[in-house]
Formats: sequence, structure tokens, C-alpha cells
Amino acid sequence: MENEHDQGIPSILKLNVGGHYFTTSPQTLTKDPDSMLAIMFSGKYGMKRGEDGAIFIDRDGTHFRFILNYLRTGKITLPEGGTALKELMEEAEFYQIQGILDELKSLTDNLTIVKLNVGGHHFTTSLQTLTKDPNSKLAAMFAGEHINNGTFIIDRDGTHFRYILNYLRDGDASLPEEASAQKQLEAEAEFYEVNGLLMKLSIMSEIITNQEHTAKLLSFLPLLNSAGKRHHLRLLFRASRDGFFAKAFHSICDNQGPTVTIVQSGEYIFGGFTDKSWKNEGDFVRCSKAFLFSLVNPQGLQPVKMPINSEGKNYGICCYSEYGPTFGKGLYGGYALKIADHANVCTSDFGISDTYDFQQDFRTFFTGKTQFLVTDYEVFSLVN
Repeated sequence: MENEHDQGIPSILKLNVGGHYFTTSPQTLTKDPDSMLAIMFSGKYGMKRGEDGAIFIDRDGTHFRFILNYLRTGKITLPEGGTALKELMEEAEFYQIQGILDELKSLTDNLTIVKLNVGGHHFTTSLQTLTKDPNSKLAAMFAGEHINNGTFIIDRDGTHFRYILNYLRDGDASLPEEASAQKQLEAEAEFYEVNGLLMKLSIMSEIITNQEHTAKLLSFLPLLNSAGKRHHLRLLFRASRDGFFAKAFHSICDNQGPTVTIVQSGEYIFGGFTDKSWKNEGDFVRCSKAFLFSLVNPQGLQPVKMPINSEGKNYGICCYSEYGPTFGKGLYGGYALKIADHANVCTSDFGISDTYDFQQDFRTFFTGKTQFLVTDYEVFSLVN
């Protein structure tokens, strides 16, 4: 390395590792005193900076964040897949980070690498990933398998198999945005019987991220047929995306058939379902299957469904153009649940109502207050 003694080491360092940029501190880089990084950033050697001011290290930076995170916390998070682990090991050997090398050796000694050919798409993963969901078909396919250096062939379309692998690795995954791709992925998830991913595909909500809450809400909704098949939910409206205006809600959600509305106010999650279309006609609409629900509430109670009662069916929802989704008639005026226009800055409210069956006080059960601000709300239509 070239000596550049006139350049001191600042308290914050910008690194360019093979085109990947990182910001860290000298204390982090020198935390392992026996490492190459500690020597490089000891202050004895001047480091070359590019025109952007970043110190350049001519190494592949793909996995450098794992090295930085280990130096910061002393804990190791590792990439999935045999190839990624091998690449990280090469970098840890170059930088002489013994703690990472010891962890990788322990892990790879116990990790069984599997190569797959799924309809011509090639993947490298681990037996542990493929069997992570014990109820899936993949777990059954690879249970008790003697893995050798060959490649397993699965005669399925492998276009979207990476989403299935990523879900099994992380328990969460980014999903394709196009509806046709989601449909194809769903068919594959059904074939492999990865039920957690199927639930995630059933409701693409940014409010409900908990798998148990997703399953509970889906169980509240009416079935598609007598065979027990459920509807899919198609996102129509998201206030944080489309606007918190009542006009925006009605322009997108009116005349769309049955819908479920999911509301977030701070940490609390609740909402309602209507079996009739929203309209812009300023009156109540008769509903026979509507209900309200709470998934997260101040009392810490389990998710609960509040069905419409026989006396309240004429007042299932209210379609005033000045309001967002509004459910039930209040006993003394108002509504059971009303989402206001400009709901992120104007208060929405709960009222005393006997439209929906529930033993506790509507006004404080959902958020602890009769009035609340909406953090976000989503409206989904039910599709076959």
C-alpha cells in the first residue's frame, strides 16, 4: 500500500469495497487486533482514497457487510447457501477474522449442501433449508435423503422457486409484484405445500405482517365454496399510497363487491368486512355477513370477530361520500366505526352501537379511545 502519512484517519470512514460502499468507524475496523483490517487501519499506513473520498479496497464487497456486522456486535449473521458461505469464508481468510472462520467451520461441518435443478433453473441450498417447514412437500421429499455430490431434479417450473427458497430461509420474502407472477408462485407454493407462503400470498398487506394474525383474519372471512377453499384478497386501496382522502377511497373502492378494510392506528390493528359494495350514495346499505374485527388491541386480548346481528343488518355500512369506510349505526347518532376524510390528520371515531355483537364497549376497545388518528388503512376485494 502506498504511504500517505499526511492523511489521518477520521472518526467516520467511507469504504469502497469492490464497488460496494460502507460507512463505519476506525474502532470497528480495528476491533480484532490480529486481523488484516486492524493492520490496514492502524494509522501506520496511508490509505488511498478515490475521487469520492472513499477508501478503496480491491476485494469483492458482496459479503463485506457480514464482516462489518461481526466486528460491530461480536455476533454473526450469515448468508444462506453453500456458495455464499464459501465466498464469505474466502473474505474472512483474507481479512484474517478468526471468529468468523471458527463459526463458519463449525457451521459448514454440519451443513448439508444440496444442488437442485428445478425445470432447468439451478439452485444451491442446504438440506436444513429444504426441510425447515416440516409439513411441506419439500420436507417430505428430502426427509432421510442421502445427499451426494449430484444434482436433484424437480420436474416443475423453476421460474419462481427462488421465492420459495427465500421464504424458507428467512420466514419472510419479497414477492413478485405482477398479479400473473403471484398466481404462478401460488401454484408452486400449493404444490410444495408451503402454507406460510400461501398465507402471505393470500393477503399482501403492509399492516398485517404477523403470520398468526394473517391466518386469523382469513379464518374470519367467508369461504369461497363448500370444499373449504378460501378467497384471495386483491389490494384495491392503501391510504399511505393512494391518499387519506375519502374521495380517493370511494373512487377506487366503490362497486368492487365484498371487501375487507384493515386499519392501523399506532400499534393497534382492526377493521371490518362488508359483503356488499361500497357506494357514493350517502345512505346505509343492508348487509347479512358484515363484521368488525380486532387483531391487536390495548387490552392484549386475542383477535376477535364481531358479527352483524339480525337487528342491525339494515345498517351494515354507511356510504356517505364525505367519509372513508364506515360501519354500523350509532345508538345516539354517529356510527360504530367511522374512518374520517383526511384520516391521518383528522380524527376518526367509534360510537355506541348495537349493529354488531360484542360484549365490551366499542368506544374504547379498539384503540383505548373513542377518537383516533389513522396511521394507515388498506382495502382488499375478495376474488375467486
